[in-house]
Amino acid sequence: MQSDHKPNFYLLDKPKTWTSQDLCTKIKKNFNFNKVGHSGTLDPNADGLMLLATDSYTKLFDYIENTDKTYKATAILGYSSPTLDVDSDLIFHENINAASLTKDIENFLGNLVGESFQTPPIYSAIKVKGKRLYKYARQNQEVDIPVRKIIVDNTELLSVESNKVTFQITVSKGTYIRSIVEELGKSLNTVAIVEKLSRTSIGNLDINHSKLNKNIETMDYKSNLQSLDWKEVINLPILEINQEVLKSVQHGQLILSSMFSNQEKYILSINNDAVAIYKPFNEKYFKPDKVLL
Repeated sequence: MQSDHKPNFYLLDKPKTWTSQDLCTKIKKNFNFNKVGHSGTLDPNADGLMLLATDSYTKLFDYIENTDKTYKATAILGYSSPTLDVDSDLIFHENINAASLTKDIENFLGNLVGESFQTPPIYSAIKVKGKRLYKYARQNQEVDIPVRKIIVDNTELLSVESNKVTFQITVSKGTYIRSIVEELGKSLNTVAIVEKLSRTSIGNLDINHSKLNKNIETMDYKSNLQSLDWKEVINLPILEINQEVLKSVQHGQLILSSMFSNQEKYILSINNDAVAIYKPFNEKYFKPDKVLL
């Protein structure tokens, strides 16, 4: 069964080794979308949830309020690598018994909760002076990496075994788990890299969602691509409109404020399709903030 090709949101289980762009390209080509975007990059070494939008719905990413992400990560203590994970040459430093450091690991994870600043990895897609950081790294060029404010909502130590530490963490958008694992190593007076990383939730969407698309490697144009209800993704008040108001929206016209209950942004919908975002213009009118038609 083919996708109906309508703009929408899709939740996919990205396979390990795939880039985020690989996933977007496969969905775009298999189902003939004009445009496919995602809500946040997931490292090739990682697997798990990615939220994709197609065609005009890509304009709605800016209106997603809850962008926190939860990960399950396994770190290897006593090893380092240029990419801070197992995707590059590993350098052995020392044998570490993680179990003997359990209390220190728990303290480190607990102290992460709250706001802090993080330096992203040099092997990342962040742009500095118009150039991706990983390009500086590959060309052996020095670059000042700007720190970022991050928020850690919660952490949980799941297991310690041999030289490995497995934990769960919920973080704000743009947080790099590889950098957190690097800091874990430093806090234990050693080094550490990411062995496994899985994204298990994005906002209120988790790995057990009934509309999660799995088995991406074998998916083709005949596959059933399950879409989400956009109301699960966009948490804005909704104004259901009729065909007459739709004509005004199509022309980017103002709409009487009397149609709205509050002075805040609204998503306009007809036949369960999101068609525009409108916001207050003055006391009398609302104006379009984004038109999806």
